[in-house]
Amino acid sequence: MKLHKPLLWIHLVTGLAAAIVLLLLGATGALLVFENEIDHTLNAALFRVHPLRWEPLPLDELVQKVENARPGSRVGSLNLPAENDIAYVLTLKQPPGKPLGVTVNPYTGEVIGTLDSANPFMRKVHQFHKNLLLGPPGSQVMAWGAILLVVLALTGLVLWWPRKLWSLGGAKATGRRSFDWHNFFGFYSSIFMLIFGVTGIVIHWDAEAMHLAGRLSGQPTTLPVPKVSPAAPGAKPLTAGAAFTAATNAVPGATITSIQGLGSMNAPLRITMRFPEDRTPAGRTNVYLHPTTGAVLLAQSSRNAPAPYRIVKLWNRQLHTGDTFGWPSRIIAALASASLPLLTITGPLIWWSRLRRRRSVVT
Repeated sequence: MKLHKPLLWIHLVTGLAAAIVLLLLGATGALLVFENEIDHTLNAALFRVHPLRWEPLPLDELVQKVENARPGSRVGSLNLPAENDIAYVLTLKQPPGKPLGVTVNPYTGEVIGTLDSANPFMRKVHQFHKNLLLGPPGSQVMAWGAILLVVLALTGLVLWWPRKLWSLGGAKATGRRSFDWHNFFGFYSSIFMLIFGVTGIVIHWDAEAMHLAGRLSGQPTTLPVPKVSPAAPGAKPLTAGAAFTAATNAVPGATITSIQGLGSMNAPLRITMRFPEDRTPAGRTNVYLHPTTGAVLLAQSSRNAPAPYRIVKLWNRQLHTGDTFGWPSRIIAALASASLPLLTITGPLIWWSRLRRRRSVVT
């Protein structure tokens, strides 16, 4: 096969160049599949609660209890988890200090603790996976790592095809064993590597991806965030409870996951919601309300959002994290991601074994 040698060279050089980055992507990606579960376990004292009644406190009562416990503070946002044994996360505005994140028992209104005291392990793993904790330069490195992963997946499949190794053999020399392991795991994980690579590229260049999807589909990428007219004299900010009711009426069937912008008079409140079929934890449905009247300024449901938005922000993210089919696909995604470090180790071992054999023949 005339293409075999150049493809092998491309596969080898790409694998060696990207080995460290791909090892880190695979290891951190396997953990991030279960990010929330791991984080809540590491910070059980902050997040785990025992339900004391069938329903949590009404939001206005809960907000009042929190503000009374923290004189001078005002609740600016609420994150409402789907699980009934996980605490709410509230952001408190504390002029003149910076906002403070706290966890709150939804059944009693008790402030459990501050996010500043949380174990930051999973937060650092998340940032490491995105940008190596180096900001934009690290993000570029990881994006190019995703591109190289696509190259490796495609060239690996072509190189695997003539041999078609479906199972592992018995005891062999180290070099041959590494070769078989690399082929075996490389084939079975190749489709996932391709998905991880392509979706990772889209996540990094999501604005460009949205623009391209918009041009191809002929649809708008997103609906513009509405502007707010000046509040009437004597108007008061909308309460959390009123915002909850207005958003629920605007998009029936969706569950509210966060309320942002409480207390503001010149910007809309943003309510994030999740339909049962949504696999992204927070959902991709957004409702914007007038900050004083509660009038619905915009309701963009994930069910009828423009195609570019659904492709890039909803489906692409679900594929990348393995959330598409719930727990079964998440477990498969974690295993596939964990196999990437194995491939980055066996690949250089194959190269090293061949180099040693050539040197021994020469000598």
